[in-house]
Amino acid sequence: MLLDTSFLVDLLDRDPAALARARSLERDGIATRIPTPALFELWRGVHLAARTSEEADRVVGLLAAYASAPLDGPAAAAAGEIDARLIKAGTPIDPEDSMIAGIALAMGDALLTRNVRHFSRIPGIRVEEY
Repeated sequence: MLLDTSFLVDLLDRDPAALARARSLERDGIATRIPTPALFELWRGVHLAARTSEEADRVVGLLAAYASAPLDGPAAAAAGEIDARLIKAGTPIDPEDSMIAGIALAMGDALLTRNVRHFSRIPGIRVEEY
């Protein structure tokens, strides 16, 4: 299961639904990973925050619990196709979301997100809400 940025931010904010889902994933032994574009989005948020060092500490603590899933060649190819298709259709999403979706498709993993509206436009992706 890949963890989208929305889920990770909700974990950082101690959102009850996100915390409950994280506990259930751990209890059920479901492998979870963070796509590298989500890491980028988290670190961008750290450096835009008013209290950068405090936010960095929170992110480091969160990241210690999860492995990452890289944007490798096959994932980048899938992401480029997704992004181009959505742009041509007039329904673009953020490039980071296309990259996250590309990783999910290349790995054959589901994506856990609150942002179903964006990801549901991508054929073949398995999206789970919390």
